[in-house]
Amino acid sequence: MHLLKRRYGCHSRPTTFITGWTIFVLFCIACYSVVFKSHASFPLHNKDAAGSPMKGGSIPNAPGVPIYVMMPLTSVSDDGQLKKDYDGKNISWILEQWKKLGVEGLMVDIWFGLVEKEPRQYDWKPYIELCQLMKSANLKLQTVLSFHRCGGNVGDRCYIPLPKWIFAVAENDSDIFFKDRDGSADDEYLSWGIDEEPVLMGRTAVQVYQDFFISFRETFREFFGNVISQVQIGLGPAGELRYPSYQLNKWTFCGVGEFQCFDKYLLGRLQSEADKHGISEWGHPPYAKDVGFYNSSPSETLFFRDDGGMWNTRYGDFFLNWYSNELIQHADRVLTAATQVFFDLSNPNNDFTGQFHLAVKVAGVHWHFRSKAHASELTAGYYNTRYRNGYSPIFRVLKKHEATVVFTCMEMKDNNQPKDCYCSPEDLVGLIVRSSIANNISFAGENAVSFYDVESYRQISAVSRSYAVTKGKPMEAVTYLRWPEPIDIFFQKDTLSILGQKFFDFVRSMAYDQAESTDFPGL
Repeated sequence: MHLLKRRYGCHSRPTTFITGWTIFVLFCIACYSVVFKSHASFPLHNKDAAGSPMKGGSIPNAPGVPIYVMMPLTSVSDDGQLKKDYDGKNISWILEQWKKLGVEGLMVDIWFGLVEKEPRQYDWKPYIELCQLMKSANLKLQTVLSFHRCGGNVGDRCYIPLPKWIFAVAENDSDIFFKDRDGSADDEYLSWGIDEEPVLMGRTAVQVYQDFFISFRETFREFFGNVISQVQIGLGPAGELRYPSYQLNKWTFCGVGEFQCFDKYLLGRLQSEADKHGISEWGHPPYAKDVGFYNSSPSETLFFRDDGGMWNTRYGDFFLNWYSNELIQHADRVLTAATQVFFDLSNPNNDFTGQFHLAVKVAGVHWHFRSKAHASELTAGYYNTRYRNGYSPIFRVLKKHEATVVFTCMEMKDNNQPKDCYCSPEDLVGLIVRSSIANNISFAGENAVSFYDVESYRQISAVSRSYAVTKGKPMEAVTYLRWPEPIDIFFQKDTLSILGQKFFDFVRSMAYDQAESTDFPGL
């Protein structure tokens, strides 16, 4: 006010009037930013009290964020051999370069379809060999126990189906897989309707997973901690905890997708839930005439439209609660089995607490996020709408088992998305980050699609830095998708390519806890 008086004069009534309105308008804008924007987005550019960008030293003694790199999907061949030559370069040499240039470690898919080709018979040989190479290179390894099919998802360059013995069961009971309302079975992942049904040659799905965990534990116990730093449990298609609602052979971006609960096991569970609540007539999924098809837009449906949509009715709430709870219960059942195997407090020999983390991947379904219903998230199993946080119930289960949430699309920006799809990957990432902090679970990130541009590195850096400022410590890790093919994209004969230089500048900026910086050396 003293500055205003000196500039305009103490006795100017019109100026005082204008100044008062100016202050009022600024106050309203500030209130809007605090109240509304805090619910919509996560701050990407933090400043200190003086208004200067916060540097790495703003969190005393905070370490940086370790960077991992996903290995190619075909790192192990169909006949169980570890691939050792990448475009004329030996795997040991490549591992040496990753280590020398600051990468913390790699991530590898351990495929159900390759390891357990016969029931309870496990072939871990190529993965043991990889662990030995990683140990020699002094690199860490994130293992993904991938109980899904490889092939049919974005970026897949391989086809590794589920084991043949699973399909032998399916010949007489196709309902072991998820089905859409047309009865089409999706054989990418087992329906969690059979989690507790002994239909897999006398075992339930959870028992199959648990036996797999036990064999993995006994085989790799010498590598826990010193090599294996994370065991990610694949809980659905593409290894993500979700329904296969947007199958690429039927769906194109940005359709709402379809509910996937028409196998007899899930239909039976839905009817039982309706009977339990005394509303037997609601024991069915929404009708086709109400929800549309895979490629419908929300406004074309009665169920998903913003105003007056069935999602916001008593029936809609009942069904969506049940649908999402089935997903959450699946996570709880499988994580309970994993916790019992890897963190057995009654047996010191089987308690690996502190040596590695369990992790679960949640999908970045960002299209239609700016609508009220969030239709695409609903069909994927996330009961998240404008009025309801659908991720916190999932994160409470992860907290129960001290598991890390791994989230995708960290590199994406809203302004690169088509406007008619109402996308907001930035707001979705913000919601996930805030929810993970609120539920006190560890957070790790991935990019959704392969990229080599600086702007995407900067976006990941900004999110990582904001997480650290808010949480008070860095996120657990960032895993980069994916090891470049051909490897010459990064590593040339005796030097790094330009794209390789950009990537390793990003690695260094994260490792030195300067993730908010947009000035990458050498770019």
